[in-house]
Amino acid sequence: MSYFNEPLLKQDLNALVLNNGIETIKTADNDIKEFTTKDNSNFEISQLLSIEKANLIESLAQFPATALWLINKYKETDSHTEQEDDLTNEPALSSNLTDIKKLFVELSNYTSNYSNEKLGKENLTLALQVFPFSFHDLTELINIFAYSYKYREIYCQPFSNDSKSKNNILQKRLETSNHHKPISTNQWLTSVASYDEDFLFLSSSDMHKHYTNAVFYEHNWLNLRKKLATANTRLVLFIANQYKGSFLDFDDLVQEGQTGLLKAIDRYDYRLGFQFSTYAGYWIRQAISRALSRSERVVRIPCGRIGTINKVYRTKEQFIARTSREPTTKELAEQTALSDNEIHAVLSMSQTAMSIEGSIEDGETSFAPIDYLEQQIFTPAFTEIAKTDLDNILDKALKILNPREARVICCHFGIEVDKEMTLQEIGLELDLTRERVRQIQVIALDKIKRHFGDQLMNFL
Repeated sequence: MSYFNEPLLKQDLNALVLNNGIETIKTADNDIKEFTTKDNSNFEISQLLSIEKANLIESLAQFPATALWLINKYKETDSHTEQEDDLTNEPALSSNLTDIKKLFVELSNYTSNYSNEKLGKENLTLALQVFPFSFHDLTELINIFAYSYKYREIYCQPFSNDSKSKNNILQKRLETSNHHKPISTNQWLTSVASYDEDFLFLSSSDMHKHYTNAVFYEHNWLNLRKKLATANTRLVLFIANQYKGSFLDFDDLVQEGQTGLLKAIDRYDYRLGFQFSTYAGYWIRQAISRALSRSERVVRIPCGRIGTINKVYRTKEQFIARTSREPTTKELAEQTALSDNEIHAVLSMSQTAMSIEGSIEDGETSFAPIDYLEQQIFTPAFTEIAKTDLDNILDKALKILNPREARVICCHFGIEVDKEMTLQEIGLELDLTRERVRQIQVIALDKIKRHFGDQLMNFL
């Protein structure tokens, strides 16, 4: 398992060649012969890899707990989330899950009938063997059974042949499971509690037999997976070298190419007769191109949308080449078989993002987009100046009035008081009639108009 945490950035000058299951090494002096035999080497490694993976799945299929785990994990696949290139996104996934769920329910009802239970286990095992397990599915299932193996305190029994090496492999796998969380959902915990332990994980002897076999098959499977990836590292370097000078460094391109190579290893079927290097090349290029599409934009756009954007702009360029004019939205929709709303969405999301504060390299005299935007959070300076001038004029105007006239004006218009007051309220406060307060107000406004009328008109 340590291989998957190690980057494959170094070229392996020693090519692995398998002849009848026997490993031999070709040195760097035989480079020409190495290239002629590399495809045969990939074919033979892929053949052994497929056998070990099938044996691993067969061992895991013996446990009804595998079926229960699959049912709980893929229960919410109807609400399709974005899982790019996952092995479980196969057309037959839903039908396989339906068959597995049906057989598992039938098997759980056969606990009282031995013959029906045996037949039900065989049918469930066959259904599980054809399920398209992904790499993460298999490793997580092994972790689950490792926890159960230790929880039930099933200790290693001595093996007849190579007991020391096999016990070391089993012990190392049990220790490795401590660093991985084996349970993906809380729903799995509640589902396990409702079934008998011997039903899900078999008896102690059967569990020891099938689990140890699964550990050995997994060990061989991962080693062959590592050998196949190491043997094709040079292919990743060759393809990544074609994308140099892009948004990513060369090391990042190689690392992305390695993820595509691992996907190709998990998907490759040697029985179809295609060369592995040709098949892996498509996956490596796809992984690198998708990494570039994720990093070239400030705002990330899903890979499916990027394909649609490229289709629209390619159609637009072809239309301009034919007609020497820009196409309309309706014409683009007809050419690409998309709706008008989808065309508008594609054109809007494909716009280039730019910094609102500009670039430092532009110089001090250049202006950024933020310099042309109105700042709504700050009070304009002109408003502050006008308010200050108006307050000064009003202070001067009140000073030319006598105290009673100034009090009437301030109370009626709410100047330097909490609230505006009516003439009646002012009269009660000053012990005057309402009519007398109105007369005083008219006299005071005439004085202000004669002295400051022209200046106050500028604020209207």
